[in-house]
Amino acid sequence: MKIRRLLAVAAATTAAALGVPAAHAAATGAITGIGGKCLDVTGGASANGTRVQLWSCNAGAAQQWTVGDGSIRALGKCLDVAGASVQNGAKAQIYDCNGTAAQQWTASAGRLVNTGSGKCLDATGVSSADGTPMQIWSCGTGANQQWTLPTGGTTPPPGSPCPAGPFGNPLPAQNLTATKIKDGYNFLEGPVWDAGSQTLLLTDMHDGSGPQNVQASDILRFTPSTNTFATFVTDSGSNGLALSRDGKSIIAATHDQRSVSAYDLATKQRNTLAANYQGRLFNSPNDVTVGADGTVYFTDPDFQRADRPDQMSGHTDVFRVKDGVVSLIDDSIREPNGIELSPDGRTLYVGGNATGKVYKYPVNADGSTGPRSDFVSLGGTDGGTVDCAGNVYQVTFGDGKVHVFSPSGQALGTISAGQNMTNAAFGGPDGRTLYLTSGSPSSGGDTGNYGLYGIRLNVPGWPY
Repeated sequence: MKIRRLLAVAAATTAAALGVPAAHAAATGAITGIGGKCLDVTGGASANGTRVQLWSCNAGAAQQWTVGDGSIRALGKCLDVAGASVQNGAKAQIYDCNGTAAQQWTASAGRLVNTGSGKCLDATGVSSADGTPMQIWSCGTGANQQWTLPTGGTTPPPGSPCPAGPFGNPLPAQNLTATKIKDGYNFLEGPVWDAGSQTLLLTDMHDGSGPQNVQASDILRFTPSTNTFATFVTDSGSNGLALSRDGKSIIAATHDQRSVSAYDLATKQRNTLAANYQGRLFNSPNDVTVGADGTVYFTDPDFQRADRPDQMSGHTDVFRVKDGVVSLIDDSIREPNGIELSPDGRTLYVGGNATGKVYKYPVNADGSTGPRSDFVSLGGTDGGTVDCAGNVYQVTFGDGKVHVFSPSGQALGTISAGQNMTNAAFGGPDGRTLYLTSGSPSSGGDTGNYGLYGIRLNVPGWPY
């Protein structure tokens, strides 16, 4: 979490492969193989465990496959290896989508490689007869392992930082430990990657001061190519940071003025995006994310409100601001914290720091949100991020870990970086370095010792 004052006083290689689109650019159509036959769900049945076969192409629903986010789907189910087997001859079937490696596929040299087994989708017996069952088998060069995929939508939207998919498991191992880059800072927060300068921007927060005990902060700039840090904006008043969609500004949750601000990257000029809600001052805006249309979503717990009066009647809230108009999303989450958008912009994730849950909201075309639902149960949530496959990286403060979940909520593993982790962001030239902020909070007089950590992952990340 972005700590309260009392805590301050007292944490598979990306495959831009052959014609398979990313999560935000899915394509639907027939998948053709040996003999020009189509990949088909036997009998058009949607029951779990229904075998996948070859059949003469007929444009039926059982032959309409959607490829993207690493999965291959038909009839509302995912192409799956039965029992998550890694053995030659294991059955290929459809099953409820669950985000596991048994349902993740990478296109490579015309083949479809299952992430969990490393084996290829294979037409049994090198046959092209109708009804030939599908299996997995050690990858070779035979025609029975060659597949032509739907071609529509294979190019990500203009300006997207994500390559085409599909994507495999994002983690090289289930439990990872990040490497420290540099420490010695009081309390680091809000990292965000600036692709234009190939640098990471992050907040360093100081201990509270003045009559209301408000925490000052600066924006730092880390340059990986020279491994150097410098102060970018002094007295920024910031906490969480995000990048504007045009790449020209940093959007900052600025608790110093209880507002949301934009800092021009060229001039460092500060402009206010959201000053209040219906005339009432926010508590202390904390984390931000930005939609493709420029809508800014932010959380407003009370961690940095300090000794300033409450104008939100005890509520801690989630807001959005579009075209200068602030709208309430939710006022029923106690201490909402990290906030992230899925790569396709259709799902908003919010960590409930004091509720033990991470929530999700559907996002409508106009940037408004639908009803909230539970995503996963997780206590002590802080900041977070997502990758280009839509996997969610949720930081928990107390144990100093990032908990990684598939878009369906399946736990994929963890990444550690000491104690008291606050936030995470993807960056680097290929977007595959995950940066983490973690350390020891101050016991007074700016005696904190926070550091920046980094780790290389298999899937590039989403900077918004």
